[in-house]
Amino acid sequence: MTKTRHLLLALTNPVAGKEDEFNDWYEAHHVPECIQVPGFKSGQRFKLTASREDSPRQAYLALYELEGEDPQAILDALTTSSDSRTKSDSIDRDSLSLWVFTEMGDLHRADEPS
Repeated sequence: MTKTRHLLLALTNPVAGKEDEFNDWYEAHHVPECIQVPGFKSGQRFKLTASREDSPRQAYLALYELEGEDPQAILDALTTSSDSRTKSDSIDRDSLSLWVFTEMGDLHRADEPS
């Protein structure tokens, strides 16, 4: 049986004046600790470098690949594991936005024939 693939998008900002601390914590602790949660397969961060006028208010994106039949159960496991993960006061919690999308089509690549 194949498991369903999901993408978790976490949009965030650092607290003003704590961007270096935020980036260090996210890379050294947060992403590695999150991908230890059952259902998480990978994680990678991105910084907003170009946008349209209606771009999100967050400057950072963490993209996680999830695998399982119930994405809400995976998110619940992430919440449950919160106490065991390293905390930082460098993240602006008011900017945090989480979105889970479930795979629904084939992956198309520019370098592969249609």
